[in-house]
Amino acid sequence: LLFFCVLPQLSLIADSKKSQQVGPGVIHHQEFIESGPWRLNVLEIDLANEWIKIETAIANDQLIGREKTSSLAAENDTEKHRVVGAINGDFFSSDGIPVGAQVQSGVLQKGPISRSVFGYSTSKTPIIDIVSFQGSLTVSGTNTLEVKGVNRVRNTEELIAYNQYFGSTTNTNYWGTEITVEYLADSILVNDPFLVRVISKDSVYESGHGNNPIPLNGMVLSGHGLSSQFLNENVFIGDTLSVILSLPPVTQSISALIGGTPRMIRNGVATVEYDNEGISRSFATDRHPRTAVGFSQDSTKLFFFTVDGRQAGYSVGMSLYELADYMLEWGVYQGINLDGGGSTTMVVRGGIVNSPSDATGERPVANALFCVSTAPTGALSILKISDDEVYVLSGNQYQFSASGFDQYYNPLTINQDSLSWSCDSAIGNINEQGLFSAAENEDSGYVYVNSGEIRDSAMVHITKVASIELFPNPLILRVGEYLSIQFDAKDNFGNTIELAQNDLDWSVTGDFGVISSYGFFRATNPGEGYIIANYDAASGSTAVFVGVDTDLILDDFSTVSNWSLSGLRVELSACDFIVDNYVSTSTPTSGKLTYGLTTGGISVLYLDCSLLISGTPDAIGVFVYGDGKEHWLRGEFHDADGEKFLVNFTEENPGINWSNSWQYLRVDLVDAITHWSNPAAELSFPITWKKIYLAETVETKKDSGVIYLDDFTAHYIQTEIKKNDNLITPITYQLQQNCPNPFNPSTQISFDLPDETPVKLEIFNTLGKKVATIVNTNMPAGRHKVRFRADELASGIYLYRIDAGDFHKTRKMLLIK
Repeated sequence: LLFFCVLPQLSLIADSKKSQQVGPGVIHHQEFIESGPWRLNVLEIDLANEWIKIETAIANDQLIGREKTSSLAAENDTEKHRVVGAINGDFFSSDGIPVGAQVQSGVLQKGPISRSVFGYSTSKTPIIDIVSFQGSLTVSGTNTLEVKGVNRVRNTEELIAYNQYFGSTTNTNYWGTEITVEYLADSILVNDPFLVRVISKDSVYESGHGNNPIPLNGMVLSGHGLSSQFLNENVFIGDTLSVILSLPPVTQSISALIGGTPRMIRNGVATVEYDNEGISRSFATDRHPRTAVGFSQDSTKLFFFTVDGRQAGYSVGMSLYELADYMLEWGVYQGINLDGGGSTTMVVRGGIVNSPSDATGERPVANALFCVSTAPTGALSILKISDDEVYVLSGNQYQFSASGFDQYYNPLTINQDSLSWSCDSAIGNINEQGLFSAAENEDSGYVYVNSGEIRDSAMVHITKVASIELFPNPLILRVGEYLSIQFDAKDNFGNTIELAQNDLDWSVTGDFGVISSYGFFRATNPGEGYIIANYDAASGSTAVFVGVDTDLILDDFSTVSNWSLSGLRVELSACDFIVDNYVSTSTPTSGKLTYGLTTGGISVLYLDCSLLISGTPDAIGVFVYGDGKEHWLRGEFHDADGEKFLVNFTEENPGINWSNSWQYLRVDLVDAITHWSNPAAELSFPITWKKIYLAETVETKKDSGVIYLDDFTAHYIQTEIKKNDNLITPITYQLQQNCPNPFNPSTQISFDLPDETPVKLEIFNTLGKKVATIVNTNMPAGRHKVRFRADELASGIYLYRIDAGDFHKTRKMLLIK
């Protein structure tokens, strides 16, 4: 059973967004932005919907402790109380106590600190503010005593209220008076007075007293000193008391509230108020996974946000400034940051929809924020096929399934055998269990599912393997070394096809090595040539050098698509890595790194990548055009066992101490330093390069500046074979993907010719109109590169087509201005 399923927009267009309704008035959006790269989840909530309300939950129903967001959501998901979406909440201490205030179901579980909170009132109004605590106990309508706090240590002269979330008892000593009360109403609210009845009183100052049990439907009021005296003189068993616990300046009745920091958006402007809330600047400017909440100007739309991070190449995280700008695009008028990093989690209808950054997966947290639907479960109203759009290899199969929902988007259990499946005849056939068999010819059509009159459909494209790319390319090995060759197979839509290694036919040209049916290559003799992989009519190849002395340029920075920025104690919004033609060692471009380092500890600006380096290089080097500011340049790579190693391109002192000139910085890999996480590691090949980074440990040297990088190079062993780049003639015709892509305004197009032949290379818009001819001549066999400039063209998708004898190939490229 061979199939694959992808979203076409993820392949054809750099940025993409997918949206699905998941509850009454609730839409889940998933967005990918390539320029980060960033992967974001947004839950858009219509607070005006009658079935929707916002709640919080605390871990294990206790002030102390941690629990996963998904577990909290599952525990609170019941009939007429469905947790449509959940995000992690406040920052917390090592033992799991939330840093800020929390209100759950109208009950104040913890008092505030001088940082922002997000709240939700009984009138369905969202709130963001910095609040304080006020409380009072009133006896007989006139006699009042101040309540100093909730669920914390009782200090001298204080009256403290303890409820069930503190624990089973108050954990106080006997130097005080405690009255136990029960609530006289089914529910209470912060900022509203509520009545309680005294059910017990403990005023004995001797061992065995104090530390009273806390009732589930009430609380204990514990007083010391003058507060104890007040309780002794004025409060008795059976009395009815009035209590109010308030969080000014908010005056609305609060049913839910959770802490965070800092406020990021105030009145439609990105303010990122880290300084006002005692947060370090680097916390705001560094990129991390993030969780946030915000609402619209009219307070009717609420948004939960998560952005994944610390996953180079997948999602690098955002600074608070970047996240605030993104939230503004959604119409957020007031917004606040919640706990992020490894805590960042979003749950939708019971499933985790983001990618938590901790190696162990989802992190247990102190509390969570919920979107709850109170709609009842109804009859089947909606069918949803598992995938909206599917690509299936011709002659292969794909198993469809469908989910059922009621009118409120509550998931229902449906009998798959009760469903009726059908499809357009041109694309194949589908059986009663939803198993689809694709036709042999490329085509597109629909698969349908019915349950009575309820129906859904999915677009199906029958496709074939169109291209195969092998890597590493080139492959450089010593005699006796071996490597499993990796590949990327795509169809004409640009979608990746999932094939097993032995689905391809592998071969080598030349007497330099052997390759197995699983793509496992062993170098046997010095020489050079190609490894070739075929699947049906598609073919791919990689050049192989065995025992050849060479300096392999891993990256000439003609594109920076391999790299992304992250860091600690840096001004990420002021940092950038772009292609630039101001200076270069290999014409015409280099990589320009603009940096801004901030104080508060060691500053590190990472250029993250994942470059597999084949074989056994002796050394790694890079050209650096310095700015004379003496910052430390380092690198990190992982070996074949996944163990980490560091290299120093410069020493910590004097660092990059030259300016306005190039220096080649070479590091012998025998001098690599084991990472602190694996001090006993032994280097094994091949290696994968993960970072080049700028570091500064001296506070007075933290500044901003610009350096340039060019020709990141691996050096390989010396042999008797003379290196000659012209010896290798391509075995097959190939048209490579342009680079960079997306581009503005120029890009490079490469193609291989195994024979001398007339070549025409043309550019078309999506309407089929030719906009440029960049090659129209007879060309010799070999590898060719041409540069295309689109100064006069508008942003959009363009097609480039090569005609070389009987070889014809078209690819897409994206121009963004």
